[in-house]
Amino acid sequence: MCPMASESSRGSSARPGVHPAPGARQPRRGPQRSIGRLGEGSHASGTRRPAAIAPNRLIYGINPVREALGGNRRLHRVWYHESVAGRDLSAQFQAWACAAGQPVGRLLPAPVEELVALSGALDHQGLVAEADAYAYADPEHVLQSNSLLLALDRIQDPQNLGAIIRSAEIAGAAVVIPRHRAAEVTGAVVKAAAGATEHAAVARVRNLADFIAEAQGAGFWVYGAAARGGLYDEQDYRARTVFVLGSEGEGLGSRVEAACDVLVGIPQSGKVGSLNVSVAAAVLLFEAVRQRRSP
Repeated sequence: MCPMASESSRGSSARPGVHPAPGARQPRRGPQRSIGRLGEGSHASGTRRPAAIAPNRLIYGINPVREALGGNRRLHRVWYHESVAGRDLSAQFQAWACAAGQPVGRLLPAPVEELVALSGALDHQGLVAEADAYAYADPEHVLQSNSLLLALDRIQDPQNLGAIIRSAEIAGAAVVIPRHRAAEVTGAVVKAAAGATEHAAVARVRNLADFIAEAQGAGFWVYGAAARGGLYDEQDYRARTVFVLGSEGEGLGSRVEAACDVLVGIPQSGKVGSLNVSVAAAVLLFEAVRQRRSP
């Protein structure tokens, strides 16, 4: 059995491992004061509402929290709603934590309003966690350890970034994003990725065009996604490959596009101008996966 520090299961004021002598007087418990810390105390009684968790420490949703237990980040505090769609989230979470061998600081029951305040989201599914800050991979290590990369130029939508990371993790690819003018890994991105962020290698670089040059120097071929490019399925992706995708509104920046070895496009028959960038990323990734699995 895995021990769990759950606020809802503490029925004694004695400290763990300290037992009063038989017949000893128990201390009286006075009224509980709110100490105003994140998620602790009741804001229903007029105390301060909990502040939102820092974006790079926030994880919310059933799959993201469960995946985090098997990842590299420690969960410090987890808030749960007593019952969501008939599921006992407290018991489920404790079972997941036990199976993963992951220590958890505190497990705290909370009303829905508090979960919304903590996460800043309505789609928390009854679970919100505060974890270690998200740790990005080292770009040099990414170049040395991976043969398939996705480099994202100014992708600012967290839903798109999360969906791309999910596809990349499944395809066995690492993801590279710039430090500026781009979405970073936040709770919303973790949710959109269904927790794949906790297993994927995601690196941040100061300048994407400079990183592309480094990748080329390390033996990678770099393919930029552009509507006017040649057919994507006529290229050979069995060598070390970087796919570069730009924002849906602007596409690739001029310097990033000029740094690519080849531009490739996905043929379209409909009237809509372009694919969602996360879909385009998945098409390219799994074409590379298909080619590498072929004899």
